[in-house]
Amino acid sequence: MRKKITVMMTVTALFLGGWACYGMPSPPDTPQPRCGAMERPDKPEGFPAPIARALELSEAQKKQIGSIVDEQRGLDHARMKKERELRDQLRGIEEAVPLNEAALQGTAQKLAALDVEHLVSRAKTRARIEALLTPAQRTLAERLRPRKEDARPEPPCGCGPDRRGDYAPMDETERR
Repeated sequence: MRKKITVMMTVTALFLGGWACYGMPSPPDTPQPRCGAMERPDKPEGFPAPIARALELSEAQKKQIGSIVDEQRGLDHARMKKERELRDQLRGIEEAVPLNEAALQGTAQKLAALDVEHLVSRAKTRARIEALLTPAQRTLAERLRPRKEDARPEPPCGCGPDRRGDYAPMDETERR
């Protein structure tokens, strides 16, 4: 009986201690994180710190890149707001009982135009940033840029172009 009471008291103390720590407010001087991004003093806002260090950017370059990224971020937020509104309109049109195909196509085309605008804007921003770099920094940045084909994950079933996994289709000889 004594053992049960001790265990219950320990569990209760741990639970209440965890609850008390969880409910404690953070100190007032603690800066709040912005959109999940960590603030780092050694990089322009929105520019990857390891690349900024590797390229050995000057202070002027950091400021210019930071302003370009901030400008692009503002444009992206406005574009995302328009995109959310269009997606809401699209959902409403799709759920309407008599389908209005013309309205659906028009809203879908507006949404596609926003996607094109985003791709062009991203390419322009990249070109503006690269224009600020010296030729040596540009070649180094090109080598540091991650490639999509390098980041491709392994297929979950083990079936890639070179080997078969458990769920891959059978060969002709295995079917017999």
